[in-house]
Amino acid sequence: MDHLGVEVETTDEVTAATSRLAAEGLATATEEDTACCYAVQDKVWVTGPGDEPWEVYVVKGDADVLDTPVGSVCCAPAAGTAGASPSAASACC
Repeated sequence: MDHLGVEVETTDEVTAATSRLAAEGLATATEEDTACCYAVQDKVWVTGPGDEPWEVYVVKGDADVLDTPVGSVCCAPAAGTAGASPSAASACC
């Protein structure tokens, strides 16, 4: 398993999830207007109880690229951010 994700309808829902997760004491990493899997997305990453990365995200539109810029991997948090894990950085979607 690479990671788990929850798609929501709006950026406001991603923001609400970020607030809710942070209020529970979880470290969060947010990305805004990131290109991932040919889609522009806003997302928040957290690490689950089994060290699995989770993302809550909204698809805002189409992107011309599959992956994010140099140094990050599509559909995985950038290395060194909350929710990042070696397995998450190994594959795309």
